[in-house]
Amino acid sequence: MDIEKLKQIGLSEKESRAYLALLELEDALVSQIAEKTRINRSLLYTILNDLANKGIVTYIIKNNVRYYRAAEPNKILSMLKEKEKMFKSIMPELTLLHKPRTNKPIVEILEGREGIKTILNDILKVNKEWDAFGAPGKGPEILGDWVEAFEKERAKFGIILKAIFTKTEEGLKRGYDLAKLKNTNIRYMPVVYGSPASNYVYGDRIAIIFWYKEFPFAIRIIDKSLAESYKNHFMALWKVAKKI
Repeated sequence: MDIEKLKQIGLSEKESRAYLALLELEDALVSQIAEKTRINRSLLYTILNDLANKGIVTYIIKNNVRYYRAAEPNKILSMLKEKEKMFKSIMPELTLLHKPRTNKPIVEILEGREGIKTILNDILKVNKEWDAFGAPGKGPEILGDWVEAFEKERAKFGIILKAIFTKTEEGLKRGYDLAKLKNTNIRYMPVVYGSPASNYVYGDRIAIIFWYKEFPFAIRIIDKSLAESYKNHFMALWKVAKKI
């Protein structure tokens, strides 16, 4: 089991180890959990107490001895849904607080794979035509199956994608796969125009995605005038780019 995935939903590494151990052990003494996880017993008491407060671990008393057990995995899913519901309830207030107070461009750096996912989800949220150029075709390599699910969602939303890929092996393959989807138009430029970055224009936003394997990141700029300028640049490239 990948502990990293449990960490991504809010558990610490030691909490994840303890929870996974309990799933296997069922009702277990602290000594048994400590042996399996190799976590110090005194620290383990604190960890189990924290997990109990989160509703992920429970315990029963047998002959004056405490036995711990893991809640069903569905409990974690319910917990996450409850947090999502709570967050949505305060979204209107947070949005008002985040409203820009000036007309100057908003520039953001979003780090890692989650940062790039934020950009792609923002494309769905804005729900405008999406123009992409300089695309090296590295989305599946960096984001795995997630990017395929996103593309299907994008096509379902009816968001038109115009993308210019470079004629690399990756670019040609990616373009071929995307061209099968609805609302998708693909063209190509020679390798000499290649770049490790993709340039996106959608709505009043520009995003530059750097597809570095070890440390991918993105820059997002929110500015209507600049987005219009990038859009014009894209259309000039689109006219000279070629279909396969």
